[in-house]
Amino acid sequence: MGAIFRAGDRVMQIKNNYDIYWEKNSFGIKEMGSGVFNGEIGTITEINEREKQVEIRFDDDKIAYYEFSELDQIEHSYAITIHKAQRK
Repeated sequence: MGAIFRAGDRVMQIKNNYDIYWEKNSFGIKEMGSGVFNGEIGTITEINEREKQVEIRFDDDKIAYYEFSELDQIEHSYAITIHKAQRK
């Protein structure tokens, strides 16, 4: 059975993905790049059913866009082990 995700859920990336696109606005400067890595934690900010895409704002303010087919790379992070918290 798969997890159910909703806007506002805290989630953690559980595998390295060097290809996933992200963008970040810092003091009016837009940064873009790729790569979200194991242990990064964020919040689901939007779920677009029509586009089948989930937007996640990570704690370092980068925003990544996940296709529904990529959601196996994240899991809920409300309660995590100390090893995951230390990114081990």
